[in-house]
Order: sequence, then C-alpha cells, then structure tokens
Amino acid sequence: MQQPQLCITRPATLENLPALLETAELACLRAGASPAVRDEVRLVVEEASVNIITHGYRDAAAPGPITLALGWDPSRLTIEIADRAPCFDPATLAPPALDAAWEDRPIGGLGWHLVRQMVDEVHYRPDPDGGNHLTLVKQIHPIPTT
Repeated sequence: MQQPQLCITRPATLENLPALLETAELACLRAGASPAVRDEVRLVVEEASVNIITHGYRDAAAPGPITLALGWDPSRLTIEIADRAPCFDPATLAPPALDAAWEDRPIGGLGWHLVRQMVDEVHYRPDPDGGNHLTLVKQIHPIPTT
C-alpha cells in the first residue's frame, strides 16, 4: 500500500475496538464502498483485531499497540493491521471442518475462515522488529475493462 489515507493506533483493548471499526467504516465511505462491502470490511477488521486483543497479547503484562491503516483506489481497499504481539501467521491455521457435525467441531477457527472468504487477498509477514503485519485487500468496485 502506498501512504495510508487513514491510520489509527490504539492500545489493544476491547474498549478501543469501536474506534478501530469507526476508522474502517470511514475509509469505506470515503472509498465509495457499497453497504455489503462495508459490512465485510467491518467483520474482517473486527475479527483480526479481537484475535490480536484476546490471543496476541494474552500473556502480556499490559496491552500492546494495534495499528490499523487503510488506503484505497477506485477498485480496491487495502487494510493493514500491525501489532507487537508474538508472531502468528494465520496461514498456519488448519481450515475448519465445515462438513463435521456442530458438536464434533472444535471451538474457534471459523473467524479466520470467514476473513479469507470475505477478502480477495491475505498477506502476512512477521515484523523484523517483532510483531505481525497483516495486509488484506478487498475489491470494492469492478476493475474497468476497455
């Protein structure tokens, strides 16, 4: 992503989740995203942020930072989420057993499955200084063809 058009950094607590979601909503509105795309972006930002808050910093004495940076062009929205939690690559999660009976499924794991379904690209890289950097790309308008 080039220079983000909106960026927010807050301590990774559930109390700060509304500010992160409001920033994502504002980016979607400025990008001209449809209500359906706005809902999907909100869900992926919420899922990734809650995972960082509840799992990433679980063993930390105090919550670390979470940064949400958003940028867009006429066809897509780029969502970058960074933290200083221990490295965790979501690609290491096994896909959920969607055809198993509900009572046979382990708790958890559906969130990242939903994230992967709702965005067009998922890129993870560990931050060289520690932490994680997640980039999600969502098409918001069809790419014009000539």
